[in-house]
Amino acid sequence: MTVEFSTELSAEHEAARNAYNAAFAEMEIGWHWDVETYLELLSDGSQPVHAFVERHRPHLLRAYSIDCLVNAIETTRHDLVRGASR
Repeated sequence: MTVEFSTELSAEHEAARNAYNAAFAEMEIGWHWDVETYLELLSDGSQPVHAFVERHRPHLLRAYSIDCLVNAIETTRHDLVRGASR
């Protein structure tokens, strides 16, 4: 039996992924999430930034708390989304 996973995002998840990428660009941190990466981060139901840092950038945890990183990125993302909706 072969299990296939979807490589498509709902419109809501695609908008969220784009907002994260905009926040990364705004913060000049050089990250970009493609669809496959975002799906992987959503797969276990955890907070995407938290999951990404733990899985792909664990060295950052030597200098920053995970809560600080998540808060900075989420605040920037929310500010950009609010600004775009005005």
